[in-house]
Amino acid sequence: MDNPAKLQEELEGYCGLGMYDEALARINRARRKGDHSLTLAFLRTRILRAAGRFLELRKTAERLRRLRPEEPEVWVSLADAVRHHDSLQHGRSILLEAERKFPDNPHIKFQLGCYHCQLRDLDKARSYVQAAIRIDQAWADAAKEDEDLAPLREKI
Repeated sequence: MDNPAKLQEELEGYCGLGMYDEALARINRARRKGDHSLTLAFLRTRILRAAGRFLELRKTAERLRRLRPEEPEVWVSLADAVRHHDSLQHGRSILLEAERKFPDNPHIKFQLGCYHCQLRDLDKARSYVQAAIRIDQAWADAAKEDEDLAPLREKI
């Protein structure tokens, strides 16, 4: 098995250079060595997202949701893939289902805020983003930078 910290550093290097195919090949080599960890699967979703390969991301996230439905990030990855491959409304539906399962998860609330903002429902967007920040103050910084929330910042 590979050293997880070293592997993650290597993958970040590939992604930083836009070498997504190489990063995915590196993950496949680790899997062939017997590493089938959830961490490796999540790294794969991050790489696919960065590469804009949303159909592959959707397939990977759907498989992860079947295997690990108790992991909130699986739902966020799936919603993101569906949003970009299918529609924002379908992605939001997945997040709403996730919110029922994980009512105190700030990432899900933040993403719902982003989706509602893109749908121009700014009151709901603000409510969700504020809820995420109440749960975890770190989301306040994300709210200042996330492009999905630009319409909300423009209104302020």
